[in-house]
Amino acid sequence: MFVGIFSFTTVIAQQATCNLSLTGNISLSVDTTNTTARGASVNIPKMHKSIVTDSIGNFIIAGICPGKLRMIITYEGYKTIDTTLHISPDDTVINFSLQSNTKELTGVTVVGEVIHKDQITTAVKTTLSGKELDETRGLSLGESLKGITGLNSIQTGPSISKPVIHGLYGNRILIMNNGVRQEGQTWGNDHAPEIDPFVATNITVIKGAASIRYGSDAIGGVILLDPKVMPTKSGIGGEINVVGMTNGRTGVASGIVEGGFDKKLQGLSWRLQGTLKQAGNASAAYFEGADNYLANTAFKEDDYSATLNYTKKNFGSELYYSRFDTKIGIALRSVTGSETDFLAIASQPPQQDTSAKFSNDISRPYQTVNHQLIKASGFLNLPHNLGKIEGVYAYQQDTRKEYDFDPSYNTSTSNTNDIPDLNFELNTTTVNLIWEHPQIAHKIVGSIGLDFITHGNIEQGTSYQQLIPNFQDYGGGAFIIEKLLVNKWTFEAGVRYDYRWLQAYLYNGTTVIEERPTYNWEDPTVNLGTSYRFNNKFSTTFNFGSAWRPPQVIELFADGIHQSAASWQYGDPNLKLERAYNTNLAANYNSDNFQSELDVYANYFQNYIYAKPDSSGVQTLSGYFPAFTYTQAKNTLFHGIDFSFKYSFLNHFSLESKTSIVRGWDLDLHQWLIGVPADRFDNTIKYTWKTLGKLKDVYVGINNIVVSKQTKLPLFLSSGTADAKVYNVLVNSPQGYMLWGTQVGCSVPIGHHYLDISLSVTNLTNVAYTDYLDEFRYYVNALGRNIALRIKIPF
Repeated sequence: MFVGIFSFTTVIAQQATCNLSLTGNISLSVDTTNTTARGASVNIPKMHKSIVTDSIGNFIIAGICPGKLRMIITYEGYKTIDTTLHISPDDTVINFSLQSNTKELTGVTVVGEVIHKDQITTAVKTTLSGKELDETRGLSLGESLKGITGLNSIQTGPSISKPVIHGLYGNRILIMNNGVRQEGQTWGNDHAPEIDPFVATNITVIKGAASIRYGSDAIGGVILLDPKVMPTKSGIGGEINVVGMTNGRTGVASGIVEGGFDKKLQGLSWRLQGTLKQAGNASAAYFEGADNYLANTAFKEDDYSATLNYTKKNFGSELYYSRFDTKIGIALRSVTGSETDFLAIASQPPQQDTSAKFSNDISRPYQTVNHQLIKASGFLNLPHNLGKIEGVYAYQQDTRKEYDFDPSYNTSTSNTNDIPDLNFELNTTTVNLIWEHPQIAHKIVGSIGLDFITHGNIEQGTSYQQLIPNFQDYGGGAFIIEKLLVNKWTFEAGVRYDYRWLQAYLYNGTTVIEERPTYNWEDPTVNLGTSYRFNNKFSTTFNFGSAWRPPQVIELFADGIHQSAASWQYGDPNLKLERAYNTNLAANYNSDNFQSELDVYANYFQNYIYAKPDSSGVQTLSGYFPAFTYTQAKNTLFHGIDFSFKYSFLNHFSLESKTSIVRGWDLDLHQWLIGVPADRFDNTIKYTWKTLGKLKDVYVGINNIVVSKQTKLPLFLSSGTADAKVYNVLVNSPQGYMLWGTQVGCSVPIGHHYLDISLSVTNLTNVAYTDYLDEFRYYVNALGRNIALRIKIPF
């Protein structure tokens, strides 16, 4: 009886509470082609309120009551939507797709999707989707994200790229691939994420600590790759993406086909996806803009995935499988015979190698990577309004093989090219369980979750020096996240506790005994955040989060050649866990013709781990390798500013500007940190037409990127010795550079569909330059001019 009375009074109280928020996105659709609807009108008659969508079609309405809500959405040249929503007692997210023509669509009933309560909504986020994502197709994940303010990428030559957020990279950045924490041999800066970006239709970057939900080690941020929602209607559809690039004569083809069933199999859907990619030797600009091929920089890749989904009103399940395969050549110029050779090459701008020719062949040195993921997930809406339970099980196998330039010591077979010097197999199991509890006291929503992860790594290479040992580890965590909505305020708090256990298997060549050092780490993590929406145009967000991560195996035990990074690396088994305290303050303003975001952040580290250049390298039979030792700076501070805006003027013009500035400072040694991105300024001006004859969404634009010389560097050693010269070369930064680019694009009607076509040119003037975050900047220039043609064909 008490339960019944409590339930009744709760419903009455919820109906009287009008503090909910409705967030949504509006896109323009012709068949399966979608673009964002900037400036669409959203009218709420009951509230006498009318707003317009921002530059990417988003809107938010505060002060919503639970129950029915009528909305009228209009956009010139598209059907009007006059619909009634059923708003639950939680904040709601809903997406609309407007159909082309002028007929009015009435009597539509749409049910909103509840915001996931396991997300930190006050974190600073940027989403890449729609046309913006399409313009990056064919690029690696790291390159695709460089257009987001505050993001850079660490390069290892022309074909390997790794994301950097606010100056942080490596294991401080987590990647969630279709809801699964991506695990691979990611300990090297030359190890690009083993992900095909074509699987995602939305890529969201969370900038700053996001450890409560995703793991204690999400210190720098999280990258979420989300595929399109599975089809809910019967029939078959899909799309094909074709990309051709002149640099490296790169060709990319990616396709997706999906469908659903009706009648007795209603709720069952499927999807198949695959990508093929191949490139020959890349070309870089040198003196007087002359092109030069970079020997052994070809690569090839083939990926595919499959999904089977079954969803009903109160439950659902999904089975997902993906496979990623790539073979990447490592630039021959990175191989040096002696310290004298290294200094001769690295002490001056990279020189042109006129002997290099175009080729699709890949020879030593090179690396191969195979990554497989299988995921089983499901959800259940509990009866009696007890909330929702979601569970995910995932298994990943990642195999990485690295082939040295000189295999002369591999004498066990005549075909030495087939024997890897380093051969790692990493097996990972993850389990996640989340309970989204029902609303508490009419205003508090949240979730409670459990995470489990285990790794097992096996090294089988023939290298005479083991880079990292075999190891196994286990980890578990529990978290709780709660949100309080009060008028225009949102308050969030989260706490998490994690435990990690690691055992390594070291072979001591002196004693001929296997050693098994064991480590244990455990610590809490907290997050506090708040946001305030002054009106429909202006809002602010503040977020504070703590995070920690244990040292990685390579940081503890490295001792050997990392051929694909052209270095010798040393670990330190006495490293302590790394802890960060991250603070973000962001302000957003969105009006009809002006959108802007300012993000100011500070990230304080205790025991910051990084690879410090040594004053001398290591000479081996395979050549000379500069050396790096993993060490810790006791107290460091990363701080910076991200600022972006888009201004639309004179009906057709728009100006988009992005500024990223970050600083890294050692508070104890009173000097700058190594490897921090230089200041970056990215500006684009576009001229657009909604229609031009039979063409739609026509645009032409010009882009300018300016990257400053990194002058905030650690102190140099006193000159005069060869050792000092090696260290100073490794620390020093190349000159800054300025790049121009251009792009044109449109949607072309073909029957009942629209084809999206775009043509872009990067490094238009063929500038010869190197980037401070390119680990091969000593040996080769960055890519020269590249013309890319992209075609998206829906069916």
